[in-house]
Amino acid sequence: MRIGKIDPVRVLITTSPGLGHLFPLVPLAWALRSQGHQVLVASTGGAVPAAVAAGLPAVDVAPGANVQQIFLHFARFPARTSDPGAANPVRESAAMFARVSDVTVDGLLDVARAWRPHLVVHSLFQGAGPLVAARLGVPAVQHGIALTGDTTAGELLRRHMADSYRRHGVTGAPPALLTVAVAPPSMRVGDPADRQIRYVPYNAGGELPEWLWTPRERPRVAVTLGTVVPRLSGWDTLRTLLAAAGEVDAEFVLVLGEHGTPSPDLLPGNVRTAGWIPLNALLPVCDAVIHHGGAGTLMAAVCAGVPQLVLPHGADQFRNAQAVQERGVGLVSSPQQADAALVERLLADHTLRRAAEQVRAEVEALPSPADLVPELVALTER
Repeated sequence: MRIGKIDPVRVLITTSPGLGHLFPLVPLAWALRSQGHQVLVASTGGAVPAAVAAGLPAVDVAPGANVQQIFLHFARFPARTSDPGAANPVRESAAMFARVSDVTVDGLLDVARAWRPHLVVHSLFQGAGPLVAARLGVPAVQHGIALTGDTTAGELLRRHMADSYRRHGVTGAPPALLTVAVAPPSMRVGDPADRQIRYVPYNAGGELPEWLWTPRERPRVAVTLGTVVPRLSGWDTLRTLLAAAGEVDAEFVLVLGEHGTPSPDLLPGNVRTAGWIPLNALLPVCDAVIHHGGAGTLMAAVCAGVPQLVLPHGADQFRNAQAVQERGVGLVSSPQQADAALVERLLADHTLRRAAEQVRAEVEALPSPADLVPELVALTER
């Protein structure tokens, strides 16, 4: 029994390798550490150096594994369906992320046995987390990453990972003791969660250019394709939009990181290439954002309260785009039909801006990740 003070607990945070799955959990990891608890991030691929860059201790549980090949095998860029908006992102993602989770199971279990966590917090599609928690007999918490929440996700992953469960002698992992959602309630897709916390946009660090703070006379529009789409298709899907940008009286900031950014001499004079700028720093000084529909970008835009034009390419981006349109915080188009008139509407439609500001207020009214920490600690006492 703890008397007088709370003893530190050890929390193993495990996510799928994508940055879009790691970044939403970083604020909770910081909150745990700031309250004196120990955190270890366990993943593989690009998530490991990203966690280290966030100031968190991390371990690669599948060094040398080619998880990128698994993603490429399942990827739909562009989508190969005639009705992408009707797709179920949870069902379609389960097989892919179960394959990735299988790759991490053995290493994650080895790390967990050595580190002996009191609690496992796993991202929505990290199927190895519940297995390891069940094997060690410690509680598991499922942490959402964006809009989607679905109680069937865990069961679907377990079915696809049946061999791993048998191999490790786990006859069945109980559902997470706690499910945590980060989506604004009015935009959440799927089942309700046990707890709702505020999404705190984390997009890694970056040196901010001076022009970002210089007074401007025209509207500013951020344009990004996230981290995955540029690796798969470069910037080619933005050709129509960027050509149309020259017809719009606005400043455009093209943020594509290091993947296929076009040479400035190929762009209209009002389009600026910016490499990597954290979206949580860029979007608050923009009037709108145009993006691919990735979860992290969408949520950063929601938190900034700016209207969005979504150009979905594949995966869950069509479902995300549908949620943006239905809530009235933005517009949706195919990349090939994003013309000047659509961009001008994005900037001029006060209804979109009003709805975006309402959802931002909705997010800001939610409990912070730090408010969740006492409940997570209490789970370890059961």
